[in-house]
Amino acid sequence: MIREQLNTKEQTNREFSIPENFTIQRILGFLKKSLVDFEIAYKGSDIRIHKEDDISNILCPFFNDKAKEENLIFHFNAKIGVDFTIFVSPFILGAQSVFMIEAKRLSKDHYDYVKNPNGGIERFKREQDGFGKHLIQSAMIGYIQQENKEYWSIKINHWIEELIETETDIVWNENDKLIQNDSVSDFISCHRRISGITISLYHFWINLN
Repeated sequence: MIREQLNTKEQTNREFSIPENFTIQRILGFLKKSLVDFEIAYKGSDIRIHKEDDISNILCPFFNDKAKEENLIFHFNAKIGVDFTIFVSPFILGAQSVFMIEAKRLSKDHYDYVKNPNGGIERFKREQDGFGKHLIQSAMIGYIQQENKEYWSIKINHWIEELIETETDIVWNENDKLIQNDSVSDFISCHRRISGITISLYHFWINLN
């Protein structure tokens, strides 16, 4: 059961230092594998929740449990403010996060994967409240609650096309669109932020229908 997997396990003795292979690619590989495991565990459980923050609230400790099992030296920290965000940090006191994960539901009743007051991609572009400002790579997780990946890739790029054609206070262009990226994640996109610095976002989508 998923709740049993989320129980805190006794941590094995380890050196808490950052090895040479502690890189963004290591985090991305971990996310790709762990999200498949989470989707399987979620579907096999009796948990039926729909709000993205509630899902993220069980996903974050699931990540930490998996990281301990694999003896990985990084930690997933949830920050709950206007939204639920997961920061990835090394096990060093006071260490700055090296990666950030923003999760959004993919449902026909919700359009904030891209924009709206707390829209996922838009928050990165605006650097809202310093949102990922020090990072040049981060990730978004999509919780598919209706339809499938093909449907949502078309829908999201259509929303971005509409923003490109609309005069807004931030600039949207073709680079903001999602490009298929099966080797690392489901999709990747590149976004110019208000500071002028671009950020690459890796998109991981799991089916929670």
